[in-house]
Amino acid sequence: MMHFRIKFLLPFLLITTTLSQCNQLNSQNGKNDDLLLLLGVYSIFGANCVTGPDLWARDLRTQSSVCVPVELVSSGNFIEVYKEKSLSTNFNLIQFAKDFDTITYPRLVETFGIPSDVDGDGKVKILVMDIKDGATSNSAYVAGYFDPINYFPDNFLQRVRSNFAEVLYLDGRELIAANSKDPNAFASTAAHEFQHLLRFPKMYDSNHSDELWINEGTSEVASDIAGFGPQTSRLDCYSGVNDSRCNDGINGVSLLDWNNNAEVLKQYSFAYVFMRYLYDISGTTDSERQQFFRNTVVGTGGTRANSTGNLISIFKSSPNFDSTRLTSNNSDIFFRLFTLLTAQSFNINNVSSVQQVTADGQAPNTIDLTAALAKYPLPASLNRLIIYPVSPTTAKSSIKQGAANFYTTNTPAISASSSRKNQGRITGVTQGIVLWADSPQGLNANLKFTPGKDDVPIQNPSKPRSLKSVIQESSPYGAIPICGIEFTNDLAHTYESIPIE
Repeated sequence: MMHFRIKFLLPFLLITTTLSQCNQLNSQNGKNDDLLLLLGVYSIFGANCVTGPDLWARDLRTQSSVCVPVELVSSGNFIEVYKEKSLSTNFNLIQFAKDFDTITYPRLVETFGIPSDVDGDGKVKILVMDIKDGATSNSAYVAGYFDPINYFPDNFLQRVRSNFAEVLYLDGRELIAANSKDPNAFASTAAHEFQHLLRFPKMYDSNHSDELWINEGTSEVASDIAGFGPQTSRLDCYSGVNDSRCNDGINGVSLLDWNNNAEVLKQYSFAYVFMRYLYDISGTTDSERQQFFRNTVVGTGGTRANSTGNLISIFKSSPNFDSTRLTSNNSDIFFRLFTLLTAQSFNINNVSSVQQVTADGQAPNTIDLTAALAKYPLPASLNRLIIYPVSPTTAKSSIKQGAANFYTTNTPAISASSSRKNQGRITGVTQGIVLWADSPQGLNANLKFTPGKDDVPIQNPSKPRSLKSVIQESSPYGAIPICGIEFTNDLAHTYESIPIE
């Protein structure tokens, strides 16, 4: 019977293979269900992605895998760089591979620890390809991603296939084209994605998903550690200057709740600036700062920075933490750090009279953060924010959790009847800030289990939360890269927005 099936199926498979190379399957959006059966049967007889050198990649439009024919560009001590065969580029991938192998890899491994090695070859694969993200001219595009499916053994019955190897995916079209404006765009993205690869096994082993802003912010700073910072484009987007895509800057944008497609670029910038600030003030030497970052990813004393509260707990154990300036309560520490950063990035240096709501429905108390400001000024890496401070253009009538509203006039008062914990107010001579520095999950809450660890199969994730439909949206100001992609089954929640009176 098996002999009959082979005689019947082989001619069909050979004809199909001749007429349709695996990279061409990417554009057949309406035929994925039929192709799943074909790919499953094809894999039994030794498709190139199963027994050969080619690599599975995800079509981000359909959340299914395609087999990408590849060629090896360079093999170093720690990495192998592959290129999609049909991709034509004049970018020097050989030099990129050498630099990643000898500079980026050692620096980030020193900071975050050695990567997993599920296939036992001791190397990380980097595939440069035309990422299938639905991007069109001047639209948002996916610059690169790490896919956690590759951490698990392959299952040909699933729509998302695994290479069962450490793999990073980098875009060989829009991202390489971005090098004309930013020579570090490609290499910086590779460093960003490498942090995700290093982080995922720790996240999986601890059985907790990490808050998106922490994960993405850490990846942004990882690019700096690799030698590609400070990132001018992120700082300018944060401020809302020199970048027409980021008008109003982080004014009214939540650092914590990534549930608004239109604000994704600003949220990357916010996460970068906050994590860079925390990284720099955690220690007085590079070694101390790197140890702090390692602890946030690997964990210390059984605690990882999977949540905002746990991030602050780890910061409290850093060498430069001063409880006399910041107190010892996680919630208060986060409020004060959030206040110090946003105040300085708005050119407010008088923080002697900061109002803080300590419980829902309470009138604000007044605290003096002058000593804290002296201890934790903006580091040199963020000096650009002093030259180009946040430049608000729109007054906000409500405030989100994890957001700061900037005013060039006197700030609105906080009404006790509608106040929420860790709402605050900074006043100045001619300008001020209203902020809500509290986590939607609470500063001491752990998050849900990691998809795939328990009863939710990681092979069938929903659309990446930080991507959403923004991939299909066009921009009159040029292509917008979305660098860090998190595949998850968890729903993104929308939290209440509190009116300002």
